[in-house]
Amino acid sequence: MEKSNTSVFFKHLYNPVWQGGVIFILVVLTMLIFKGLHASQNIDIDLLVYWMISGTGVLVFALFSSVISLAIETDMNAYWTRSTGIYALLMIVLGCLAWFLSGYSIGEAGSFRWIFMVLTFGYLLFLSLMRFMKKVVFIAQQEDNRWMGRKK
Repeated sequence: MEKSNTSVFFKHLYNPVWQGGVIFILVVLTMLIFKGLHASQNIDIDLLVYWMISGTGVLVFALFSSVISLAIETDMNAYWTRSTGIYALLMIVLGCLAWFLSGYSIGEAGSFRWIFMVLTFGYLLFLSLMRFMKKVVFIAQQEDNRWMGRKK
């Protein structure tokens, strides 16, 4: 018996809003754990860890969103628009949260300004690469179908 991809997980997997929401929740939980560890004074934690956690969340969203875009069968432009909007929102919100928890602005947080710029460039590059790969596969499938049609 073949499983269908209609489970709740698969329905929401292709939605960038859900992807960003899951990443946001995981990042906030991780930051709260570190804040609790810092408040307990049992562990000495560098306050820049909040910037590192927010950067990691943005990176994970960029990777997953790019790879999942390969499986989008409907309007790719709509997916891209929502995905880049959620990426920007996630960067702003997580950056503000890191600023609030660490007390350091992005300018005071050392090289994190550059890290976020590289992440943004990498995200756009990943999306472009995935779109290019999808286009190549589509062209190869068309050629294969045309060639198979001649063989009959």
